[in-house]
Parts: sequence; structure tokens; C-alpha cells
Amino acid sequence: MTMNQARFGLLGIFVLCLVAQLAAFFSVGYKMWPEDLQSLVVKMVTIYSIHLTVILGGIFAQAGGPLDDPPAPLAWTAIAVALLWNALLIWRSISFVKATADSTSELIKYLDGVSSSSSFLVTGALAFFFTKGAGVAKPRVSSSSFEPKKNASASP
Repeated sequence: MTMNQARFGLLGIFVLCLVAQLAAFFSVGYKMWPEDLQSLVVKMVTIYSIHLTVILGGIFAQAGGPLDDPPAPLAWTAIAVALLWNALLIWRSISFVKATADSTSELIKYLDGVSSSSSFLVTGALAFFFTKGAGVAKPRVSSSSFEPKKNASASP
């Protein structure tokens, strides 16, 4: 798997899972108060905002040259943990939509707790795949900066 395939695969996972949950909430939005629907939408966008910022920032900041391909097990592991993290959120969102009696506040409490406490699953993978090759981590140092400066007023 190439680096760009892994990057766009991760982007696809996060965007599709966010859109799926938002669509699920909108599909039952007529059954709840507008404030509750707004709270759910804001919560989902907030949860996904950091991850999508890292992903999109890494894609847009990509250096012009080709990126080294990651080892295949590393790329598949990143995709697996991204799917696991999203599954932890999606299952509860879908169960909320299917439930006959459920509370928006309980769902938001679950989403808050699980998204923050399980973010360790994806933060390392996102940092690796979306800061590598971005060109921002490598300081540019000219060879002349290591040469001692000559002082014109110094005497030999």
C-alpha cells in the first residue's frame, strides 16, 4: 500500500463515518427537539474536527516530492485502529437512532467519554501518516550557517 493510498483510506474512513452518523441523526431529527439535534451535530463535528484537521492539514501540506511507502503491516494497522475507533462511536449512534426510548444527553455523554478516552487508538497513526513528508518538521539549515563569522575589527 502506498503512502497516499493509506492517507486517503484514512480520510475516507473518518469522513464516511462522520457523514453516516450525521445522516442517521438527521433521519430521526423530526422526532426530537431542534436543540437536541443541534447538540448532536455540534458534538459530532467537534469530535471529528481534530482528526480531520490533522488529516487534511497533512494532505495539503504535503511536500512536492514522492513520499516513502509505509510498511504494509503498519498501514493496515492504522486502518484497523481507525475503523475500531469509529466503530466505538458509530454503534452507539446507530443504537440511539434505532431505540424507542433513549436520551440525547446520554448519547452525548457516551460520545464525550468514549471519543476522548479512546483517541489514543488513532492519534499516533494520524501523526505518523500525516506529518511524514509534510515538509514542516525539517528545518532548513544552510551550510554557511556553520561557518564561524569573521570579525573585521579583530586583530591577528
